[in-house]
Amino acid sequence: MSEDKEIRIKVKGPEDDSEAESEPETAEAGKPESETDGAETDEETAPEEEPSEEDKLRQRVAELEDKLLRTAAEFDNYRKRNARQLDDTVRAAQDRVLLELIEVVDNFERALQHNNEAADLKSLRQGMDLIYNQMQDLLKRHDIKAIDAIGRPFDPNLHEALMQLASEDHEEGTVAVEMARGYKHGDRVLRHTKVGVSSGPSETSKEDAAPDEGA
Repeated sequence: MSEDKEIRIKVKGPEDDSEAESEPETAEAGKPESETDGAETDEETAPEEEPSEEDKLRQRVAELEDKLLRTAAEFDNYRKRNARQLDDTVRAAQDRVLLELIEVVDNFERALQHNNEAADLKSLRQGMDLIYNQMQDLLKRHDIKAIDAIGRPFDPNLHEALMQLASEDHEEGTVAVEMARGYKHGDRVLRHTKVGVSSGPSETSKEDAAPDEGA
């Protein structure tokens, strides 16, 4: 029976190895080109990375610093512009007052000239009264009023005491003498009134006023 069996053994030769090795290459070569090209395209069109939170904060700080500098510059210009406008307003008001004072000076010059031409005391008195009234009207128009002092209690907010003196007519602590009149502009004191304050009756007056004990 052993002789009837046919034994077949396939011997793998060099040619078979080359065919086996070439199969993977053929398979890779047979891969569609579209798949390879698509991979490269995906890499080229990949989205850019978003900025980090730190970068965003830095950008925001830079924007705020720029805005702050612009605002500071605008405020400085606004302050300078207002200062110039205020100076112009004050200067215009001063010019108006000075022009009115110049008119008073003109009247003084006319009175002095008249005095040289004719020694008329009555005319000179009339000219001086005219100038005085003009000055009073000027002060009134600008809300400047004289401070009353004589006979009033001494007030350091209104008066400046230069001396103390005995007075029969004024009580102690009241103003007895006005040496230079003070003025107020509205509610604000322009110049304090220079005064002498009464210390009350003198000792001699007190003794004379006392009743005679022997009477």
